[in-house]
Amino acid sequence: MGRNLTKFVEADQPVKYMGGFDYALVHCPRCDDMAIRRQRHLTCGSCAFTDRLRREPKAKPVEPPQIVMCPECNRYVGTYRSDLRLQRLRCRGCGWAKEPAANRPWAAPKRNQWAQLWLETDFRGKSLWALNDQHLSFLEAYVAAGVRDVSPFNRTIASRLPAWIKSGKNREDLLRALAKLRARLPENIPPAR
Repeated sequence: MGRNLTKFVEADQPVKYMGGFDYALVHCPRCDDMAIRRQRHLTCGSCAFTDRLRREPKAKPVEPPQIVMCPECNRYVGTYRSDLRLQRLRCRGCGWAKEPAANRPWAAPKRNQWAQLWLETDFRGKSLWALNDQHLSFLEAYVAAGVRDVSPFNRTIASRLPAWIKSGKNREDLLRALAKLRARLPENIPPAR
């Protein structure tokens, strides 16, 4: 090859694990501009929207366990809580049995509580995304490198990348797609804390 390819050394990267990124760039649910998600908070600089993404669950009242007696011979059959699924109950004395109620039909999935990522695009039918500018720089360095020195363990970001990103045949197209993501970043991006 006539090209001079760079070398990617994973040990030199400032963040090696996905949990190491302090923030993510997302779409604001109110104005659809770029917002920042840090831990449990989402903050938009354009419309001053802020929200707790994970609200503390409301405390459910705890019901005491209910004792089930056989309606035929009045013997003890078992105990259960109404919040747990009722299992099959059988009386050992007379043989009376209570079958569990049919399962509820499948419910539609809950709306995703996380806002859509700001740095996300379609690449040949697959989702190419980056959490923030640091993650994007990591991906650009990895894709552009001809020689990749990565950890042999399956715990780092580079080891968890899909095969279509690791493949050298997609290098040029991926670099163009990553450049489009880079163009979406504002010039005055807030510093990482």
